[in-house]
Amino acid sequence: MGRTKLQAKVEPAPKRWLNKEEAMAYLGVGEDYLTKLRNEAKISFSQDGRMIWYDLASIDRFVLKNKVN
Repeated sequence: MGRTKLQAKVEPAPKRWLNKEEAMAYLGVGEDYLTKLRNEAKISFSQDGRMIWYDLASIDRFVLKNKVN
């Protein structure tokens, strides 16, 4: 009898943090506006040295909060 090999498919984890380029593309904004949102504490971020990571959930909350019906 032959053994059947099981192959598991590993699903990628949902992305939680975006770098500057990804955040700008996600929002469709330029670097100056992204910096403004960060400086005015409208979106959350984490920083290590010069590298800044933007919290995707925070960006989504900002967009929903400012949604116009």
